[in-house]
Parts: sequence; C-alpha cells; structure tokens
Amino acid sequence: MSSPPEDDRGATQNPRQGLADRQIPDHWVRRAAEVVETMGVIGQIEAWEQAARRGPGGRRRTFPLHALLTGIVIVACMGEAVHLSNVRDVLFRSISSEMRTELGVPDPPAAQDTKGWERTYRNVRTRFHGLLSLMDPSDRPKNRRLDADAYTDLLQQRSALRSDADRVEAYERLNWFMNQLMEASFRMLPHDIRRRWNGSASVDATVIPAFARAERRGPGKNWKDRKVLRHSTDPDCGYYVRGPDNRDDEGGPKSLDKVIWGNEATLVVTGHVAAIGDVPFPVLVIAMPPLHQPGREPGQNAVRALKNLVDRGHAPGYLAADNNYSAAKAENFQLPARALGYGLVLSYRDDQLGVQAQSNGLIQVEGSWYCPSMPKDLIDATRDHRAGRIDDETYRKRIEARRAYEARPNGNPDAEGHQRLLCPAAQGAPTARCELKPKTDVADPNVQRVRIRPSSEIKSHPPRCCEQESVTVPPQAGAKFSQPIPFGTPEHREVYGTLRNAVEGMNGFLKDSAFEGIGDPQRRRVRGVAAQSVLVAFQILAGNLRKIDSFLKKVSNTETAQKVRRRPRRRRRTTEPLQESLNDFGSTASGGRAPPGE
Repeated sequence: MSSPPEDDRGATQNPRQGLADRQIPDHWVRRAAEVVETMGVIGQIEAWEQAARRGPGGRRRTFPLHALLTGIVIVACMGEAVHLSNVRDVLFRSISSEMRTELGVPDPPAAQDTKGWERTYRNVRTRFHGLLSLMDPSDRPKNRRLDADAYTDLLQQRSALRSDADRVEAYERLNWFMNQLMEASFRMLPHDIRRRWNGSASVDATVIPAFARAERRGPGKNWKDRKVLRHSTDPDCGYYVRGPDNRDDEGGPKSLDKVIWGNEATLVVTGHVAAIGDVPFPVLVIAMPPLHQPGREPGQNAVRALKNLVDRGHAPGYLAADNNYSAAKAENFQLPARALGYGLVLSYRDDQLGVQAQSNGLIQVEGSWYCPSMPKDLIDATRDHRAGRIDDETYRKRIEARRAYEARPNGNPDAEGHQRLLCPAAQGAPTARCELKPKTDVADPNVQRVRIRPSSEIKSHPPRCCEQESVTVPPQAGAKFSQPIPFGTPEHREVYGTLRNAVEGMNGFLKDSAFEGIGDPQRRRVRGVAAQSVLVAFQILAGNLRKIDSFLKKVSNTETAQKVRRRPRRRRRTTEPLQESLNDFGSTASGGRAPPGE
C-alpha cells in the first residue's frame, strides 16, 4: 500500500498528481479500510461521543467516522500532504462509486456545483474537528495572533469550562488513539514475523516544526522576564534548540536565528538485536505519546509511550536511549522503565564517567557494580580513552579486565526490584582472590584468578561487601546510571549501536519529503497539539506500512521466507529415536526400495 496506485493502463501515476484527477483502485481503499478496522477505535470514539452528547443531538452526519479515517489513511499512504481538502477529494472524487457505497459516503455534487463542494469540505472539516474535541487536552486559543491581555482573557474563559481531570482524560484519550494507530500498523505484519520481535527498542525525540510563526517577546535579560508581546497562532508549541549552549537557564533560546518553533515527537522504535537468519525484523515506530514542547519532560514522555506499549501486551526487552535520557532524573525515566521490565542500554556524558554511586561498599562504575578495590586505571578506562590518553586496544583490554572485579547477580531481582550481588571473591566460582575472603585466597595452579589488593583503609574498616559473601542492592541505588550490560564491552556496543541506529534511521526515513515528510509543517496545515499529534500519527502509520511493504518484498520468495519462520526446537536427547531404524529402508514416496513381492 506504500506505492502509488496504477491506472487502467498499468502505468504508475505521479505521486504528486492532484488527488482530484486520480482514480484510486478499489483494493487500495479496502486495504485502508482494513487498517482502520484493525485500529479498533470506532466503538470507543462512539462511546465518547455518546457520553459528551447533551440533548437529542444535531443534524444527521453525512458520512460515518470510519470513512473519514479511511480517507486520512489513504492520503497519508499516498505520500500526499495530510490536508482535509485532500481527504475530501479522496472520498468524493478519487474512489469509485462502489467504494463510496461500502464506506457510506454520499454521491458527490455536480462538478460545477461550487457551493456543494464547499459543503463537502465543511463536512469533512467538522467531522475531523469533532473527533479532536473528544481528546484535546489544551485550552490555549489557537489560529489567532493575540496580544498578552486578549490571550489571557480567552485562556481563562476556556479553562473555566472544564476541570483538570477533564484535561487529563483528554490527554489519555489522545495517547490511546495515537498508539492504536501504531498497533494497527504492527498488526499488518504476518503473525509468524510479528512473533520474532523480542521487545527490544530505542527511544528518541525528534522535532516537528509548527505551521505557525513563533511568539514574539519583548527585551529582557532573563527569558521568563521577557513579556510576550504577541502570542503564536499555535501556542502549544515551544522553541527547539539544537545544543545546550543555545538555551538559557529558563528554557528559552539565547539566539533566535538558530531555533525552531514547534513540537517534539518521542518515538519508541523497534530493534532486533539478534537477527533471524539474514532477515532482521523491520524497524517500526511501535509507540509514541502525544506531541509535546521540545526539551520538556523527556523521561516522562518516554515512559508514557512505554507503559502503553506494555499495556498492549508487548513483552519488554532492551531499551536504548541517548544522553538526553541518561541525564534525566531516575524517578522520571530510569526507575519507571525498569519497573516496566526494560533493561536500559545507555551512553554517558564525559562528566558521568567513572564511579557513579556506592552501595554496601560496592562501587558503581558506568552502570555496573564492582569491588571497591578495583584498580584506578580500570575505573578511569573510559575517561582516559575519550581524553586520548589510551588507544582503542588498551581500552578494550581494560574493559575486559573489569569483568574479574564485577559483582555477580545471585539470582533474579525480587518482586520489589532488590538485587542480591555476590562479591567477586565469594565462594562458589569466584573470579578473584582476596585476603579478606580467606577461603578464596588460596593459590590454585589450575585456576587463574585476579588478586584483589585491598587498601589499608578497607582492611581496617571493611565495608559490608567485604565482610559478607553477598549484599542486597536496592533499586534506587545508582538507578540513574544502572544498566544490565557492562558499558564499553562488545555486547554493549552491539546492542546500543543496533538499537540507536534503528531509531536514528527511522527519524530520517519519516522526514523524507518525497513520502511522509513529518518535518515539513506545510503538509499539516492545522494547529494545536491534538491536531498535530493525530496527523503526525497518521503519517507515521503510513511510514510503518511502507517499511512493512518493503520488508515483505524481501521475504516474498520461498527460500528467504523459510529463514523467517520459527526455527525448530533443538533436540536435547543424545540417544537415537526409534524412527532412525527405518533409515536403511528408504521411502517409497521418494523413490526408495519397494516392499518385497513387488
């Protein structure tokens, strides 16, 4: 469905040709209708409408909701601008009369009936904004550049019409609706391929420019003290600034020539760490929260998407995130993500390297727990490598040498997230020798172990980890930087690189102006966080379907499809099965020896 339709002569039409002059094949329309049905949103939206209705209602609707959503899916998948005029043209011009009947769309007006065509556009626009009114969490006045006084008065009037609980409910509805679109695209994959995803993903935020000019503020030293002289026509947006040096302490830009007025989309993108044969799992946007102001609550927005993903029944796996998330407060991102079951795979800024935390005497170095007597050159390995004091080979050796000092898990974390860790010199397959653990401080010529050399301070005042075989580390200890794969190891580089490349590539894929172009505000000429969120979600849905279409073409032949299928379970028994006794007799079905007497 991601390719432009063909006309009756079989030639592919120009994807930028006007929709009013194009004829969309019936199978395209049915496919879009199938996607809408897979979303599973119609019944819930009708229930919202029924709950919000006061009195007997207004005029009878011209066409049903599923027809509107089908039209938006078609426009987005054709790579066209998601304008309501294009949706109108699809429903009333470009699809066949048979498809209009199936969708419940009335016959179009005559070609010369200008007022009739204006009415059809108003019907589409009213139906779309009626949908948005059920899940718009913002009370900010839009579509007019108001001065400060007029803006404040209008905002107060609108805010008085509903409570904070109403706004929270609207936000949750918007979040649910958007993620139903993501789930629908995922469900377009065949079941045997869907099951190959192991739950690993990456999260990142990307800017979505607004179809509006930025607000205008007066002069002043501090951003919060600069009075707004003229509000934007899309006041739900904020300034996107590329680097931290361009943003002041109050969150505003230092210079207005290098910023973007818009929103940010937080995307959770699938990643397949272990490929199946030669065919990996397709990269898809699997979850996202509503759009939000750039740089605001990155951790919380990621968790909102991840929680919805888990609530949909997807098992968690590894989750890669860049420095923007490792710098978040633990209670806003790391702890909730771990509570959902995700194993974080993080990178660190230069000022986050080395010893990050301590618990029961153990030291946390770049996300993992180690013996407090680990040599300083191993502790500073990453810091020295980034500063150019050691080469790549030396760095790899130091990272490998850390393994002998690592505290090993003693079972899985309990239900509350507390983890029991074994001292590296503890009994039972120790990785090191230590005089504070006499039973392991015995030379064994058959086993090579690192000799831990405690300092005089540790000898005189040993911490708990040196007095006990194991200690319990609570989930809050070192939560900001904790990750299950030791940082800098080949395993960490593989997982982090694979997942981060997936999300970075998907960002560029979705911003390709030849297709979805989510970075082009001209392709969504609407304002407000609800309208922008919904249309961006439809564009991402189209991008996912395009990814799936490309992936399925690669696995369409029988040989490659066999690689994607589930591998048979490995036989664990070493004795031969009874059927092996028939091997010498062949098979008549395959031309083997015939039974005696024939």
